[in-house]
Amino acid sequence: MQYDIIIALQENSSGLRRCLDALANVDFPLSQLHLFLADCSADGRFAAECRAPSAEPHGFGSVTPVPFVPGESPAAAKNRAAALGCAPRMLFLHPDAAPVPELFSALDDAAADPQTAAFECRCLPIESAHACDPVTLETDVISGDVFAVCRSAFQQTGGFDPLFPDVCSAQELSLRLRAAGFVLRCVPKAAVVFDPAPACTDTLDDYAGRLYAALLMPYKFGSFGEMVRGGWRYLCEMRHPVHFDGVRRVLCRNYLHHFGHLASLLRWRASHRKERRAAHALQTAAPALCRGRFALVPPAHLPLVSVIVRTCSRPETLRRTLQSLRSQTYRNFEIIVAEDGAPAAKEMLAAEFSDLPIVYLNDGVRRGRAENGNHALAAAHGSLCNFLDDDDFFYPDHLELLVSVLEQHPEADLVLGSAGAMFVSRTGQVTELRPMVFDRIDRFTMCQDCRIPIQTVLFRRSLFEQYGGMPAGLNAHEDWAMWLKYLEHAKRITPHRPDVCRITSLFVQPADPQDAAARMAAYGESDDAFFSDDSLRFTVSLADMRRYYDDMIRDMRCLEERGELHDFLQKRSERFK
Repeated sequence: MQYDIIIALQENSSGLRRCLDALANVDFPLSQLHLFLADCSADGRFAAECRAPSAEPHGFGSVTPVPFVPGESPAAAKNRAAALGCAPRMLFLHPDAAPVPELFSALDDAAADPQTAAFECRCLPIESAHACDPVTLETDVISGDVFAVCRSAFQQTGGFDPLFPDVCSAQELSLRLRAAGFVLRCVPKAAVVFDPAPACTDTLDDYAGRLYAALLMPYKFGSFGEMVRGGWRYLCEMRHPVHFDGVRRVLCRNYLHHFGHLASLLRWRASHRKERRAAHALQTAAPALCRGRFALVPPAHLPLVSVIVRTCSRPETLRRTLQSLRSQTYRNFEIIVAEDGAPAAKEMLAAEFSDLPIVYLNDGVRRGRAENGNHALAAAHGSLCNFLDDDDFFYPDHLELLVSVLEQHPEADLVLGSAGAMFVSRTGQVTELRPMVFDRIDRFTMCQDCRIPIQTVLFRRSLFEQYGGMPAGLNAHEDWAMWLKYLEHAKRITPHRPDVCRITSLFVQPADPQDAAARMAAYGESDDAFFSDDSLRFTVSLADMRRYYDDMIRDMRCLEERGELHDFLQKRSERFK
């Protein structure tokens, strides 16, 4: 499969040489790669650099400089570059990104589905914050830094809209591709490495560009009410913007500038009514989740990780959880599937998951949740362990990111990650995705609620060997009790907060209120046994108690300022009824 590679150089680009050197070393026939180098700067400063590679000896199919056009937007320049090529796929590549050798072979493998039109590449060391489906890897939006797209789909939908800023032009294109019936997919194995690495926080251009795109999107796809609300939100943001030098001047300029584009946007609406309605339906229906950003330092050592999957006679649910493990970017792991009771999943595992390193444990004995988890921990071979219950999911970077953080802190015994809550209806439809925000995790707060979703912790197996696992006999709260025990003895990286603030897993919860209430009632049946467990004893210093008290006062002040203190206290008082 041939690729047209479009590299657009802008003011903040550091140059082409590193990117071209990496392309010359990919595991792919260079004759099938055709480069198009576009100068998207304001003053044409990269024109000579874009022409130079075409005069050098190389093995690429071709290298074509794209003529510089003063005043042209980056999106328009990319459209011109795309029109010069004829390969069935195009790769839009940032000049500061160096592709890994297997990038193109990974893209070819992902292109087996003819409905998939665009493929988002993994950007290291700081990945995109938007989420994908952890099983199918489908995504609602592609990042504009590095992605591949089928030429036919790109042409069918009209390419990039030059009116949108470069930071959000791929987001707008994503919406039109999905409205046309195409699928977008993340490809974790197709990675590029940025040097210099982008910042975890926004720049002024990023911030202003996203606000400007949010201002324009309702005019193109939304209702009249959404246009009015979008303009009002922009004006409110202008009054109280995020602090950057000259931010109000930039926002004001963009606001005045958008009036000149309204006629073009409204003409598009009138001539693409079907596409607009489809895009608007997608905008309002899709649950979105921001995973956050976190810098990955590739681990120097690759210890074996044992992923502990507890299950009990529900192979259909287990199937999707195991499918999410196929995409893990960290490959040195084993999966301990411990099935409680009858071997309902045994045949499925043998037939469908021979490609995964699964150790299946089942002797027909019904042990219960806690003993089943301990049975799996005792059989684990890895020096590191991570639970994953049979209805939860890992994102592709979960193990790699947590192993990386723990390897940077060899003195620590565990690393605490972050999770998102996935609310699923009785029909299996995802109704909401929501971050599970726990700003503070310590023994005091953990005595009130379990703030550690079971799949977010990577811990050394030595903790289990020294302090034991889950308390036998508990039908609920068994992981809560284990984390309390480990927090008392383990060395932590960040004393009172999660160590990784990027969401790397999903904790599934019922969307139906009756199902949620029934689940909480089932948990409540173990409350007496849990809170009366005499083994859960903690050593607390005077400084700890003072900090706990101060934190509690700060939390109550915050709730009071937000008008939520009364509801919080009312809800908490229900425990005493």
